[in-house]
Amino acid sequence: MKRCSIVIVNTNEGVVLFDCLERIRRAGSPFETIVVDNASTDGSRERTQRDHSWVRVIAAASNLGYAGANNLGARSATGDVLLFLNPDAFVEPGWERLIDRFEDETVGATGPRIYRGRDGETLDSAGGDIEYPLGDAPGRGYLQRFGPPYEGAADVAYLSGAALAVRADDFRALGGFDEDFFCYYEETDLCWRLRMAGKRCVYEPGAVVRHLGSFTFGSSPRKVRYQTRNRIVSSLQNLPGVRLPYFIAAEAIVGACVIVGSAFFAKYRRFGGAYALGWGDALRALPRISKMRVLRRGCRVVDDRVVLAAHKRVGVAAVMRRYIRLARQGGDALFAEGTTTAAPLE
Repeated sequence: MKRCSIVIVNTNEGVVLFDCLERIRRAGSPFETIVVDNASTDGSRERTQRDHSWVRVIAAASNLGYAGANNLGARSATGDVLLFLNPDAFVEPGWERLIDRFEDETVGATGPRIYRGRDGETLDSAGGDIEYPLGDAPGRGYLQRFGPPYEGAADVAYLSGAALAVRADDFRALGGFDEDFFCYYEETDLCWRLRMAGKRCVYEPGAVVRHLGSFTFGSSPRKVRYQTRNRIVSSLQNLPGVRLPYFIAAEAIVGACVIVGSAFFAKYRRFGGAYALGWGDALRALPRISKMRVLRRGCRVVDDRVVLAAHKRVGVAAVMRRYIRLARQGGDALFAEGTTTAAPLE
C-alpha cells in the first residue's frame, strides 16, 4: 500500500481542528500527519504541539492561504500520496480506500464521498463537474441523497479540496497548487492540469468524509470575489486558444447581468460588487495569465478535445436561471438544482 501523508492547513480553526485530528486517530493514523499553521493566534498551534505528539506542526510566518500553506506542507511530506484535508473535514473508517486507487499508475488524484455537516445524510460532493464555457465547478450530487448515480467509482473533472488525495510525484511535477489563487478553485485548477498531463481524477464512494463547509469565510462577499477571480483565471490559463472567445463572451454576458441585476435585490447588492471586484482582479492578472498559458501548454500530453469532453456543457441561459433562483431563494440555491453524471469505471 502507498504511504500517505495527510496535510491540514489551520488558520485559527482550533474549534474544529482537534475534532478533525481525533477522527484521524480513531480511523487509523496514516504514515504521517502534518498541520501547517497559518500564523494562528487562537492557541491552536500550541495545543496541537502539546496534545497531539503524533502530528508534525509546521508554523508559517504569515497567512499563506490554502494554496501556499498546503504547498509548504507538501514540500515536507515524505509519503507517496498527499491527502489534503480541511480542518472542518472529518474522515470515517475506510478512508484508506482513497489510497488504494493509486496502485493504478494512471490515477493522479482521488476524492471521497463527502457529506455535508457532522452527521447529515446530504451530499456535499461526489466528485465534481467543471462546466463549459464558464468554468463553474459544482459538486456532483450537491445537496442530494446518496444513491444512483453516485454509488459507483467514476472518473470526474475535479475533486473537492476538502479531502483531496494526489499522487505526490504528480503534484510536484505540476508545481503544486497555484499560490496566486490564495484560496478557492485551487483544487479545480490542479485537477484540470492533472488531466491535461494524462492523469485521471477518480471519485471513490467507498471512502467517506463529513465536511462542515465554508467554515472560514462562510457566505461572504470576500468568498464571492475570490471564487469569481480564480474561476476566470483558471479558465483563461487552461482553455485552448480557440475556446477563449466563447468563454469571454459568455462571461461578459453573465457577469454584466449579475452585477446589474444585484442592484434590484438589496440583500445581494454587496455580492454583485464582489463579483465586479473579482473581474477587476482577473483583469489585473492578465500579464501573469499570459505567461502561465505558455507554461501550461508545455505540460499538455492529452488533446484538449479529450480534456474538455469531461466538462459539462451548460449554456448562458441556464446559468442565468441559477442566479435568478439564488436572488429569490438565497442560501445554497445556486447549485442545488439538477443532477450530474460522470463516466463509470469498470
